Amino acid sequence: MNSPILLIAIGNTRIKAMICAQELFEDCPDRSFNHSLNHQIIATHAYPHAQIDQLIERIQDQSFSLITIASVVPNLQTPWHDLPQTQIITTADVPLDGLYSSMGSDRALAAFGAGEFYGYPILVIDAGTAITLTAIDPHKKLMGGAIMAGLRSQFAMLHSNTAALPMLTAPDSLPHRWAINTNTAMQTGIVHILLMGLQAYIDDWRSQFPESKVIMTGGDADQFQKWGLAIDIVDPNLIFRGMISFHRSCLLRFPPDRAAHQ
Repeated sequence: MNSPILLIAIGNTRIKAMICAQELFEDCPDRSFNHSLNHQIIATHAYPHAQIDQLIERIQDQSFSLITIASVVPNLQTPWHDLPQTQIITTADVPLDGLYSSMGSDRALAAFGAGEFYGYPILVIDAGTAITLTAIDPHKKLMGGAIMAGLRSQFAMLHSNTAALPMLTAPDSLPHRWAINTNTAMQTGIVHILLMGLQAYIDDWRSQFPESKVIMTGGDADQFQKWGLAIDIVDPNLIFRGMISFHRSCLLRFPPDRAAHQ
């Protein structure tokens, strides 16, 4: 039995890992390759950076035929970083045109994974510590995007930069627009302004590419969808789709039988 594959995504606040079967990379037609992901997942894990030891304890005794790591936190190292079967993917490695050097590899991989799975053009919204929008045109070229503080970051900034405002969390249901107390005013201001801003970007994108999918990922994606943001799909695995699509593109360009004769 082939050893499984380990994919690690290190974001601003969490480290995520996916273990999947090696068969995901073998004998798959182009389109069915990525569609088979959900059937080949063996396990997924997610921990805050401070709890990385728990991830290490969970999987350190397992062997992997291939390990792929994408990180936006260069100083956070894992026991898998220096193994011979490990590949670190940077933004420069992602096969999309127009990516700039300071773009996070997580953002680039999520956009690539979304485009390869759902088709181009594609708009990806990642709702995490920061909210990012990444637009890829029909020719697999970056059109542009935006970055703003994420939902939790907005509440944290209000609390830390004022003398009296409390630390709050986002409400489960969409708050009334016009608040009559401080706590609700903070919640409605953050939620409604974020929603309106994101929806304006989505509307502009759809005016240019009406058939395009709008995909959302990240820890707060489900909440934004629940509040009524007009997205098409929430996909928590976009960055892993991007990693797998990256390896698939390498296999298509350099098949093992051809590489062996070079």
